[in-house]
Amino acid sequence: MNTEKVSSKPVRASLAAFIGTCLRPSTPLARAIVTVLAIKLIAVLVMGIFFATQNVVVDATTIGHLLGPSSPL
Repeated sequence: MNTEKVSSKPVRASLAAFIGTCLRPSTPLARAIVTVLAIKLIAVLVMGIFFATQNVVVDATTIGHLLGPSSPL
């Protein structure tokens, strides 16, 4: 087992470069990709907030309706 300590400098440098590229896209395609990814992130966050505020009761009957009848083995 390798117990050497791995430096986090390369990881931080690559993350900084990635974030810098996202903040300052250089081509129209890169700008479009960043825009679409930002819209998707916002949609996921809104869905998370919406579904987190729902009070849904899940019991055996609900699961039975979802899965359907079980087949005999």
